[in-house]
Amino acid sequence: MSSLRFFFTYSREFLRHWGSYILLIVGTNIALEMLVIPLVQFLIAFILKQGNIPYVSNTNLLTILTRHPAVLGALLLLLAFVLALVFLQFTFQLFGIKSIQTKENQSLWDLFKKSLYHMRHLRPETFFFFLFYFLLILPFANAIFRTPLLSKVTIPVFILEALSENFLFLLLLIVASIVVSYIGIRLLFVLPLMIFSDAAPKAAIEKSLKLTHHRYWHYAWRIFFLTGILTLVSYVGYGISYGLQVGFDLLPKPFPAIGAMLTLSSIQLFSQLMLAWATVLYFSVLVQKFYPLVISGERPLRLVRPSLWTRIAAVILFIFLGGTTLLSNVLYLTGLEDSIPLTISHRGVDNGNGVQNTIPAMAATIKEKPDYIEMDIQETKDRQFVVFHDKNLKRLTGRDKTTHELTLSEIQELQAVENGHVAPIASFDDYLAFANEHHQKLLIEIKTTADDSKEMMDRFIEKYQATILSNHHRIHSLDYHVVAELKEKAPKLYVSYVLPYNLVFPQTPANAYTMEETTLTSDFVRRAHEEDKDVYAWTVNDADSMDRMVSLNVNGIVTDDLQTLQEQIKTYEENPSYAKRIEMYINRLPALDERISEN
Repeated sequence: MSSLRFFFTYSREFLRHWGSYILLIVGTNIALEMLVIPLVQFLIAFILKQGNIPYVSNTNLLTILTRHPAVLGALLLLLAFVLALVFLQFTFQLFGIKSIQTKENQSLWDLFKKSLYHMRHLRPETFFFFLFYFLLILPFANAIFRTPLLSKVTIPVFILEALSENFLFLLLLIVASIVVSYIGIRLLFVLPLMIFSDAAPKAAIEKSLKLTHHRYWHYAWRIFFLTGILTLVSYVGYGISYGLQVGFDLLPKPFPAIGAMLTLSSIQLFSQLMLAWATVLYFSVLVQKFYPLVISGERPLRLVRPSLWTRIAAVILFIFLGGTTLLSNVLYLTGLEDSIPLTISHRGVDNGNGVQNTIPAMAATIKEKPDYIEMDIQETKDRQFVVFHDKNLKRLTGRDKTTHELTLSEIQELQAVENGHVAPIASFDDYLAFANEHHQKLLIEIKTTADDSKEMMDRFIEKYQATILSNHHRIHSLDYHVVAELKEKAPKLYVSYVLPYNLVFPQTPANAYTMEETTLTSDFVRRAHEEDKDVYAWTVNDADSMDRMVSLNVNGIVTDDLQTLQEQIKTYEENPSYAKRIEMYINRLPALDERISEN
């Protein structure tokens, strides 16, 4: 069957039983989002609290691995539990789609029990295989299977950007992506074989390799083709919705507001319909290999008649979900929850207007009037502070030395080259004085290394605390020890803790969290605000991502493109039209080839 014929055949099948498919797929995701994920988050927080671990980041992973065996063991058990749930979700949805397409007339409860039975495949000896399969293969082939449980299994944008700047690393990344994608296609039928045929993992792998032998391009093209068609349909659907709202906005009041509510609600329903449709098409690639599609038959899913109390509970739940969604839509469209974030220039530059972390670049950026300029400082050989990001000076200066191998005066003799500009490296004293003179507030990142002196933070506090407070500068750091020490010894200082990954909400004395944008969610922002802490997003460099961060109500956005950020924020300040709000909402929705995540 050609890919085009496959698309039309199984799309017609989806339309025939769209209610059953939506109940199966969307219902599963709602259950995971409302019940399972909050439980997992609670368990992670509880485990960390019992071990007196306030956060999880790259800076303390080694400590957890070596000094907290009980916590490590509990977290590994929780990871195994999550992987088991992923397997259960995959099995349940695969059985459900197969049941609908073959007209088996099974109830959801029967499907769930059947899926639980197949959990016996999760023996301890197969754990590492599933760890590899779910955490490595599926994120690259997540068009086939997407789950909220793995929404945080992603490569942060700042890592991809850093790798792409180096040709060798970029080449290795491309090669790795191709290799993993190839493995993903070759192992495409491993789980279906284990589920449908009760095959052991080793036998399933061998069988999948045979089934895809000389068929790699066939399945790769089919997945690519389906993704392309579905993406086109989604763009057309969202485009029509936006166009209708543009028309509604031309009408007299209250028709624009009424139209906006209808448009936003239709977009939300359409996005769920697209999710279900895409899942059915992708899963059908797996199912049709083993079971032919049955066109005729009775109702595809047999729903057990619920009791009176169950029906009452379902009605209450429906009213609650509908009411909260309606309220959320009203708040969004009226802008009652809008908050204008601070604009923060990353390393003191705007769209490559100078050399990062230098005074000439800061002077040029000050003209753009950012709320803050973010910059980096670290200690030198003679225990002074220099404004520089990298531990090694080579990338910008050509000198293969670390900041701890040279004195401040020796470093200041060097010229940094970047973006077609040349500028001397500045001391923190000079940089701070220039900022104070021009009334420019700074977000000072304190970078640390193993070579730092024990008294570094004491000297920093003694020398700079007064001027930082009087000029309303702020501080952030990737090193939790810096954050904790500053809040203990200089509690009046505003200190943010930099987090490269949103794994679990931290419990720290910080005033704010500077979170990398990739895994930043509305839930994280909400919890931070509940604890009276701010959230800064970094590094946000495109308009759509800026819109998403603004809609998440972050308190500040760190960017390399200050002018674009200011233009996007200006749209909010000028009370955007309903059509503009609809456009921004659409930009927040995940693409069909992206994993499900919380907006």
